[in-house]
Amino acid sequence: MPLNAILMSLAVAVIWGINMLTVKGAVAEIPPLMLTAIRFGAVALLLVPFTRLPSGRLGRLAILSVVFGTCHFGVLFVALALLDAGPVAIIVLLGVPFSSMLATYFFNDRLGWKRLSGMALAFIGVTLMFWDPAMAELKLPLLLVVFAALMWAVANVMIKKLGQIDTFQLNGWIGLMAAPQLLILSLIMEPGATQAVLNASWMAWANLSFTVIMSSIVAYGFWYHLLKTHDVNQVVPWSLLAPVISVTGSFLIFDEPMGLMKIIGGATVLAGVAVIILRKPPQRREQGMG
Repeated sequence: MPLNAILMSLAVAVIWGINMLTVKGAVAEIPPLMLTAIRFGAVALLLVPFTRLPSGRLGRLAILSVVFGTCHFGVLFVALALLDAGPVAIIVLLGVPFSSMLATYFFNDRLGWKRLSGMALAFIGVTLMFWDPAMAELKLPLLLVVFAALMWAVANVMIKKLGQIDTFQLNGWIGLMAAPQLLILSLIMEPGATQAVLNASWMAWANLSFTVIMSSIVAYGFWYHLLKTHDVNQVVPWSLLAPVISVTGSFLIFDEPMGLMKIIGGATVLAGVAVIILRKPPQRREQGMG
């Protein structure tokens, strides 16, 4: 890869790694469903005016807004409000083996023994993290992250079946449809959410702005440009830097504990996902992890 592509890939990994930390900081002040609603509303406001109406695809985008917007991001943000950022950044990588599983069913994609081994490693790693004594009372939030990862994989399949679609058109219209769903859920399930938004500090809004602009727009823009201009096997491995950055940042910024089982489990998940990604045959990835 040329130097500019390497720098762009590194920028994406850094942005997505930091993004997990900024969301963690934001949900400390703004309830997660309300935060997700504002995030998608802001993305829609910034992108929809500059994109065309996706005629013929509105129905499928509406379903996708539920799966990707509410069931992935909404649930992920709820989990981040309950868990440390480090474990979330690692466990959400299960979206990769889940995507491989779904690809075998929907696209007749062969797994092979090496990718099956990577999938086994990833799930063993998450199981080890569940055994960490510090996680004893957090089994449900951990399962929420697993569910969010599964919904990310389902969204991958749905996006692939959409065919060619502009990245910003996709993100903008999903945001436009997801924001009202999440707002309604927040008003029902998060009493005091509106007051929390009004009382949020400038730091919470700075964190949210980073998520909207840097992660949702800049990083995704770079990511899709790289996938269009370079082999997927050159680009995708860079995404493994993101959880490393998230875990390191969560330890340094939030002083999150690093138990032995958490470290071993996280390293095992990373190893498994690396095997899956590096053995994946050249094909276009449809979504990023940010």
